[in-house]
Amino acid sequence: MIFNIAWKNFSRQGIRAVLNVVVTALAMIAVVFNISLYNGFQAQTTRNMIRTDVAGGHYQAPGFDILSPTEWEDHSLKVPEVLKNLPPSQKAEALVQQGQLFPNRRLYPVQLRGIDINQTLLDLPLEGLKSYREKVEDIIPAVLGIKMAQKAHLKKGDTAVLKWRDRFGVVDARDLLVVDVVTLVNSRVDGGVLWLRLDHLQDMTQRPDEVSWVAVAEYQGPVQGIEFQTVDELISDILNLIKNERRYGKIFWVILIFLSGIGVFNTQILNVFKRQKEIGTLMAFGMTSAQVVGLFTLEGSMAALLSVVVALVLGTLLFTWFQSVGLDISHLSESTIPVNENILLDIHPGEVVSTMIIIVCIMVLVSWLPVRKITRLDPTLALRGRAIT
Repeated sequence: MIFNIAWKNFSRQGIRAVLNVVVTALAMIAVVFNISLYNGFQAQTTRNMIRTDVAGGHYQAPGFDILSPTEWEDHSLKVPEVLKNLPPSQKAEALVQQGQLFPNRRLYPVQLRGIDINQTLLDLPLEGLKSYREKVEDIIPAVLGIKMAQKAHLKKGDTAVLKWRDRFGVVDARDLLVVDVVTLVNSRVDGGVLWLRLDHLQDMTQRPDEVSWVAVAEYQGPVQGIEFQTVDELISDILNLIKNERRYGKIFWVILIFLSGIGVFNTQILNVFKRQKEIGTLMAFGMTSAQVVGLFTLEGSMAALLSVVVALVLGTLLFTWFQSVGLDISHLSESTIPVNENILLDIHPGEVVSTMIIIVCIMVLVSWLPVRKITRLDPTLALRGRAIT
């Protein structure tokens, strides 16, 4: 009976009820969308880093830091036997050195990254280097990413002078040939990077069989004299960036929920004030104050319950459409964020359910707070409409 009365009273609120339901539903959709967008960004970023650079982790030379280019030449080592014996699908050897490129009479500092050309662990379109001999000749073949090619104003078939320093400090220079310009989804292995054959770079720098790191598909156990960096350690800067963005996103969530709660709160206060005679009548017929409070709380909670249904319908339509187009982040193309494709949502059912439960509980709470004063009403004054002034 109480439910039927609550439903009739709620439906009689008209536009106020509709607005409360719609606003609460939009708040649910916005919060879930925001969370799923961060999830999608993190998933795509991590996936691109793993596919093109990180794999399952790096066994790297002690003290090597990709963010300290002046120290690259001091940190290289020979590949241990336990890693050398792994098949090409399970490892990717890489050597990183400094270089200077002189395209069109300009100076451009670059990262020379030599990669084992037979590896299949990392998804790198470097097939253009396979046709060249193991021994480097007068012209050094190299592959550039699109961003690198645009910044250096180079295209396939162009040549430029490349200068570098070998392990003994001797400076050398040769002509470099751009054998291909490729698309790399990870901008960190594109901008400022020249991709060379590992054997070529080892020969150029007088570092036979030496590498900066060995990317592996999975952890092979401790190896003496070499450090292992996990995936989380290698992409910690990206994970910290997303963590900070999520922290700012929570402020947005709180504001949305707060605005939704204000609507229900105001509606409940207005109901208690305008329906004093109804409250007095219900009490006169034997309904306890606790039952009247439950009735009004149920009325206010119906907005939250109905908003769940509306959010599921509208959210399904919106998210289905969004997954077909994604979020265009081309304006971030100059940044070091390793994502070039559109961002898609990564929806976790547990997060959707928990978000809706939290919002519904908050709406029930703000429905109950304004009607607590009913327990203190005098039924006789309420019948005369003077219990609340």
